[in-house]
Amino acid sequence: MVYKTPFLKQVVVNDYDPPADGSYTWQLSDQPLAAVWLTVKADVKAVDVDMAEVMAALTTIDVWMGGFNVCHYSHGIDAMIMNCKLKGAWPYSVHSAQVVDDVVGYSFPIMFGAPYLNDKMCLPDSLSNRKVLTLGIDIDTGVIDDVLIDIAEVILPGANPMGAIKQEEHAVASKGTGDQDLWLQTNWDLLKMLFYAPTSPTGAVYTSTIERAGLEINDFAFGYKGVPWEILHGELMDELEGAGPVEAHSHLVAGPLACGFPINLESVIDHYGEMDFFYNYDLKWKAPLAGASTVKVKYNEGVAEAWRLITANYVLASKL
Repeated sequence: MVYKTPFLKQVVVNDYDPPADGSYTWQLSDQPLAAVWLTVKADVKAVDVDMAEVMAALTTIDVWMGGFNVCHYSHGIDAMIMNCKLKGAWPYSVHSAQVVDDVVGYSFPIMFGAPYLNDKMCLPDSLSNRKVLTLGIDIDTGVIDDVLIDIAEVILPGANPMGAIKQEEHAVASKGTGDQDLWLQTNWDLLKMLFYAPTSPTGAVYTSTIERAGLEINDFAFGYKGVPWEILHGELMDELEGAGPVEAHSHLVAGPLACGFPINLESVIDHYGEMDFFYNYDLKWKAPLAGASTVKVKYNEGVAEAWRLITANYVLASKL
């Protein structure tokens, strides 16, 4: 097919109604692929349903190019936060009412290049290494049900990319409180690293799963060294300006003239911190993991519990 457009966003499936919990697969375009947009829509079963609870309907997200796993997530909310960072914008809700049986939903892209629609950074065209999207779907999470899925793909006809973004969520077991090392693969350079900490500062204490963190390449600090959690959390401001969407909240001062900061202002993202090696979408800042002898995250575990690491790496097109 001949395209007379620099980009094309086209539907893969609309209002897909999965008949049961399970894994579902869709074939994607053979053309250069900039992004896949996902929308989770559902009916509210309870009040105060937040973004993470809606995204829990996605139990896995995988994109394959031939035998190469370009994207892997086990938590939909991790995928949303990382790709909001790569897109440089907050998501919008389909409907934000908290009335039982009302509809609710969120859309976000899985980005294979950044900034958005970058013809030098996307999945290349290929007839031999077919692109496939697989979603694990939970149709009734307890707080939402009647899940519907929309999928759209964004192609860049004629693009000849130099590389693409590979994303992966990693489950990290607790090693016990104190200073620890987490060894990383040295296959691809690193663009962004997100931490999901089940425990984040709340109440009267600053305790968090990860108290401090840094990165070492070949036993030398690179970019971050012993950075406190609160500053890693503050790194989320890059690309995402402002406080973001306020879902369910109350004010510190009660009454009709309520004022002060909303309680739970950050809501979902208060559990995330970041190391950013892709500032202003410039590859000159990337962490050179590819070919390194050793790479490790140096961190202090404040609470002995499992946590998650989410990475966005840069992969040369020749490796795909």
